[in-house]
Amino acid sequence: MDFTVAICTYNGEQRVPQVLDALARQQGTEEISWEVLVVDNNSGDRTAEVVQGYDWASRAPENSRLRWLLEPRQGTAYARRRAMEEAASEDWVGFLDDDNLPGETWVKEAFQFGCDREAWGNRDRPKIGAYGGIIHAKLDAPPPDYFDAVKLRLAVYNRGDRPFCYARTAKPRIVPAAPGSVIRKQAWRECVPEKLLLQGRDEAGQTYVGACEDLETLFYIQNSDWQIWHNPKMEIWHHLPPSRLERDYLLKISRTAGLSNHALRIARLGGKVQVLMPLYLLSDGLKLGRYYLKNSGSFAQDVARACEFQERIGRLLSPFYI
Repeated sequence: MDFTVAICTYNGEQRVPQVLDALARQQGTEEISWEVLVVDNNSGDRTAEVVQGYDWASRAPENSRLRWLLEPRQGTAYARRRAMEEAASEDWVGFLDDDNLPGETWVKEAFQFGCDREAWGNRDRPKIGAYGGIIHAKLDAPPPDYFDAVKLRLAVYNRGDRPFCYARTAKPRIVPAAPGSVIRKQAWRECVPEKLLLQGRDEAGQTYVGACEDLETLFYIQNSDWQIWHNPKMEIWHHLPPSRLERDYLLKISRTAGLSNHALRIARLGGKVQVLMPLYLLSDGLKLGRYYLKNSGSFAQDVARACEFQERIGRLLSPFYI
């Protein structure tokens, strides 16, 4: 196999078929041998039955296939690792969540970018370890007026129409989000620890404290000789039902994003974090206090500022949650 598309899902019987439909409609893959690997993270619904009963052979390109497998350990980090271990492709694994709808040329563009110099401007081939694309929002209704201020928390962003390498020296350092990202197997094997500090969302246990494990993975890769790139030709649509735009949900994911901060610092900086811990605690505490004094009167009305406050609380507490 040239390319593996991995879909990690929990209780996705209603969502996964739409992703499979979008993948079955892929264009421009005639010269690519590829597969779709659905990693079922111990679902309690009919996900297995739905995937195994999907008529991929009559809907999808001939040079592709669909597989299902079970990962019984709860948490998206376990599901992603299992996908990387079981992927038939020896080079590239592209990740989609079960609410991500790829554009009709997503597979072609994802594969080509890693293999073809023309994809990134005929430069000498860089040592690409991973890359991400553009994530649009797919909404069921008009968005609330605060949507643009919080959309990054929902993994919705557009980082431009030109390819670029994410700089290790940028402040703040950023990497692509998991939806629609592609990772080279060799880079994963060389850089990603066997056990991450963040184990990802445990939706069965209804806890999001381990979220942002995708960023932890990519920071470890970015800290090596491998490069992480932006590929604007890879586009996906992230389906966001109304419940994910509600205040309570946004506050929850903001707090849990903050709680991942200590693990992400370790992924970026390694052993320096422990030495600098007192300074980080002092800095985070002062920033939290200043933010509260400046904005506390607007938290009830301003969802974006309330989310920022919750994330800052999470950052201060994050060393005690690892």
